Amino acid sequence: MKRISTRVALLAGLIAVLYLGLFDHTPQGSECRKSAPAHGLYTAELCLLRWIPGRSGSPEYVGRLFDAKTGKLLAQRTFSTPVPDLFWSTGLRYSLNPYSPPRYLGPSVEFSRGDGGEGDSSISLPPSFWDKLAAARPRL
Repeated sequence: MKRISTRVALLAGLIAVLYLGLFDHTPQGSECRKSAPAHGLYTAELCLLRWIPGRSGSPEYVGRLFDAKTGKLLAQRTFSTPVPDLFWSTGLRYSLNPYSPPRYLGPSVEFSRGDGGEGDSSISLPPSFWDKLAAARPRL
């Protein structure tokens, strides 16, 4: 009897992990803003997920990156920030030490200015393999 209950518990745990990992549970959001860069390869969307009033917390948002021609979702980020914004970055060269060679951060779409709060509020261009894989999950 103990073996059966252990197997049932393991099967239920496996189903829960697969359900949470294989399906996208992110709500569509509201008050969405869209933007496209000058080159026209992508479009981006910033939507409010949950408003948290007052100074106690930051509202939650979702940022999405789409292929401009097909409209296919390429990447998605959820994050919280007090200062949401949607803008395109062409990249940045910086050096932490004047004697070291400069580093380069490639182009990206940014969904927040200043302190990003919780979560990553930018998507690098082109999106990574993992971004595309996560975006390919079916929505529930």
